[in-house]
Amino acid sequence: MSSTFTGVYVARSGIQNARANLRVTGQNITNVNSQGYTRQRVQSNAIPASGINMRYANGVPSVGEGVEFAGIDQIRNPFLDVRFREEHAKNGKADTMLNTLNDISNILDESTKDGINAQFNDLLTHLNNLASKPWDYNNENLVKTSSMILTKALNNASVQLENIRKQQTDTFKGCDIPKVNNLLKNIAHLNQEIKSSDISGNTALELVDQRNVMIDELSQYVNIEVSSKNVDIGAGRRVSEMSINLVSGDKKFNLIDHNQFNEFSLDKDVNLELKNSDGKSVTADDGKSTLTNSDITQGIFSGHLTMLNEKGEYDTTKGTERGIGYYQNVLDKFASEFAKVMNTSNSTNADGNNKPLFTTADGETTGITAGNISISDTWNKSTSSYITCSKNAGESGVDTSKQGDNIFYMISQLKQSNTYKTDDKNETGNTLFTTSLSSYISDVSVSVLALQTNDISRQNATFNATLNEIDTQRNSISSVDIDEEGINLIMFNKALTASSRFMTTLDEALDTIINKMGIIGR
Repeated sequence: MSSTFTGVYVARSGIQNARANLRVTGQNITNVNSQGYTRQRVQSNAIPASGINMRYANGVPSVGEGVEFAGIDQIRNPFLDVRFREEHAKNGKADTMLNTLNDISNILDESTKDGINAQFNDLLTHLNNLASKPWDYNNENLVKTSSMILTKALNNASVQLENIRKQQTDTFKGCDIPKVNNLLKNIAHLNQEIKSSDISGNTALELVDQRNVMIDELSQYVNIEVSSKNVDIGAGRRVSEMSINLVSGDKKFNLIDHNQFNEFSLDKDVNLELKNSDGKSVTADDGKSTLTNSDITQGIFSGHLTMLNEKGEYDTTKGTERGIGYYQNVLDKFASEFAKVMNTSNSTNADGNNKPLFTTADGETTGITAGNISISDTWNKSTSSYITCSKNAGESGVDTSKQGDNIFYMISQLKQSNTYKTDDKNETGNTLFTTSLSSYISDVSVSVLALQTNDISRQNATFNATLNEIDTQRNSISSVDIDEEGINLIMFNKALTASSRFMTTLDEALDTIINKMGIIGR
């Protein structure tokens, strides 16, 4: 049999449990709009009957001893957290690459606005006019002016591409890396605060929410893996410590180990480094590998490194993405090939270099790029015909000054289809594409850049949709539902009322037993 006052303890435990549930429900309701807040719930367990007097069976059923308030936990799905962070990293990379490709498209776009290709066609028009009237110096002046504008357009495009590189590098080094390092520092600090609260017996769930928000944000920058382990703190108690690793295939690089954290940095060659508090490079879990750019496969960091370092067909490693370097190189290739065709066509000697139309800004005929191409100083200062209209000497005494066959040859060379490679001097050079100089820029813009942009845009849309779907699933589990919490208020209020009434009833019964029983015959 239970003791006389056991019922009072049962009623008290019911009141305490109902009050705890009401407090937690109120906490949930007041934080319905708090960013990152996870719905909380009370952990309670039924207390079984005591086994103290059960050494000998007496055949009388025992009744339990109430409810135990075991603590407060969060309603959260760890699997969805892992999926969200994986997709967040993929989305971060695609979004960074797409923003950069859109910036490049604004420079090389030939489908919606007049750019380099339109100016090239303008030059062809003036060359055709000159070929029909080679004796008209005004036509040559128009060719010269159009050529000058074309070189300025190439110079400007080269400067703008370099500005994109600088802006991306500055954003990477000056904004994103410090932000990630600050996240790592704050997460490590929260780890220590949460552990201290756990040791003192407090759950610190609000601090856990803050940490989860930071981990979600961190996952957008690099591909991470979050893990926890229980450590012994003495007296038979154990508390949890968190670790976060950067995952690269089979390798893992530690970012946070409880309250210790490492930091990222970027060297002058745009190589990402991971160092500990002593300034030493962090090695992977294999004990020997240090972090390289190839280890960053997802996230905003990967997007930056891809666009800044990878050059597509110009890289020795196959399968690399086309970054800023690729478009700088193909633009330089166009400037070099264009100058070569024009200079060779205009030359009157066998070596094809005595009457250059285009040189570098320093007057050199070699090493011409989009950034330094210029019309030759001799042509610029010429006040008479400089372009070789005809290389045909003709019969003795025949005037060839009115023949424009060489200019037609120039035009045919500019329109002739060729296969361009990354290295024309090396037969093993990677093939870029087959086209003519007159279609070169539009092919780069429409056939290469537009296709890459569309591909990354589709990936980004897919990752965004998946990310939103996972986040919706997480919120359906973890976020506060006002209607549900309103029902809980009513339910727990009734439970409190019932437990209170139960205690009042027991009090009245005890009063009868103590004060009113056994008084007959007095």
